[in-house]
Amino acid sequence: MRVTNKLMADTVANNLFKNTEHLLKIQNMISSGKRISKPSDDPIGMGKVLDYRKTISSIDQYNRNIARGRSWLDITDSTLGSVDNLLMRAKEIAVSQATGTANKQTREIAAKEMKNIYEQMLQLANTKLGSSYIFAGHKTDTAPFSRDDDYNASYNGDKGDIRIIVGEDTSISINANGEDIFFSKVSVFDVLRDLKDGLQNNDPSAISNQIELLNDALGQVLKVRAEVGAKLNRLEITETYWANFKLNITEMLSQTEDADLTKAITDLTTQEAVYQTSLAISARVIQPSLMNFLR
Repeated sequence: MRVTNKLMADTVANNLFKNTEHLLKIQNMISSGKRISKPSDDPIGMGKVLDYRKTISSIDQYNRNIARGRSWLDITDSTLGSVDNLLMRAKEIAVSQATGTANKQTREIAAKEMKNIYEQMLQLANTKLGSSYIFAGHKTDTAPFSRDDDYNASYNGDKGDIRIIVGEDTSISINANGEDIFFSKVSVFDVLRDLKDGLQNNDPSAISNQIELLNDALGQVLKVRAEVGAKLNRLEITETYWANFKLNITEMLSQTEDADLTKAITDLTTQEAVYQTSLAISARVIQPSLMNFLR
């Protein structure tokens, strides 16, 4: 093959271009901290990177769902704690006012307190998280409980189960149904109403009859609180699992995607020396005016 001046110049220019391109690649790697920035850098590695990022994105979504679920269950547990306290106070009133030491005057005072307890209970039953009623099932935009003028309460929600996704093909219910809490074994509102009426009517027998029913009401609330606690515990365990799993995936992503900066800096020093040598050789082969243009 005949070696012409043009062939020599083209070869030198092509090699200089490759060395410049390699130098730029190493500089970009150092500045970005990434070994892989596009598929052509490492097709197999890029495939792994995309899989790792997809997994991390899924974990982040699970964690957002878990955070929402924990907020919902936390306020549910807090509300049920307040319900429990009101029922305990109602029981204390019933026990004290069912005895012979109580009289019409003390029962009238207690009846007023019971009226307030009833209204507080109704308010708790209609607790909202943001714009959603937590005890209404799927009908979260509707107040689940209401009463008439005779203090007869009714449930306006449904049995809907609100679930969140916490893993692949895994979901958990985060709501406690209001009907189960307030109307399952006994009607909490009926018991409070009847106790209020017994106090107003100065009827020791009617007052005494509510004590056992209040125990039943406390039991059904306690059962739901236990279920809420179990759900909170499950979410906490799941959150910890995903935190550890995400850490492992992030490390694997870093090992695949990130640049070894120590090696990259060493390569940069070497490549800069190669580039300077290429420039020196090119200066001897290509006319200075062309070299000035290439610089």
